[in-house]
Amino acid sequence: MEHRNYNRKVYHAAKSEDLIISDALFEDMWQIFVHICKFWRNLDQPENYKQEFLAFVNNRISLDPSYVYEYQNASEIVKELIYEYGDVDKAYEVLFTDKSAIDDPPSTLLGRARHKVSNEFIVFQLSVGGFKFAGATNSLGYISGANIKGKTPYRTI
Repeated sequence: MEHRNYNRKVYHAAKSEDLIISDALFEDMWQIFVHICKFWRNLDQPENYKQEFLAFVNNRISLDPSYVYEYQNASEIVKELIYEYGDVDKAYEVLFTDKSAIDDPPSTLLGRARHKVSNEFIVFQLSVGGFKFAGATNSLGYISGANIKGKTPYRTI
């Protein structure tokens, strides 16, 4: 019996079935994205980007499975902040702006949530239209969008 599985090119050793974000965790990440749009006022209709956002999150996980844990951490941090401040908008404001969370590399769980999750979601948000919403004309988004079947004219999944 010849396996030769050990020669297979991989970026990580995770099994594909472990690289799927749960619906509940995705919804938590989606809420972070929506609150980024609301807080920074750069994207007025985030629901138009939900499919691209799901592709972004899944691509992150497939390239680096540790993102499942980063997303779980961010979910827990948001819940703690909401509990502590008693106000959803204030909780997200702390996540996005608290100066104690700007260490690079991050040294706290809040810092990890900010650096590995919310900051990356901000970059994604800007790339899919945030710059355009602010009036910029030279950075209109990803070249031909996210890697979603039927929406990319030059490549397939």
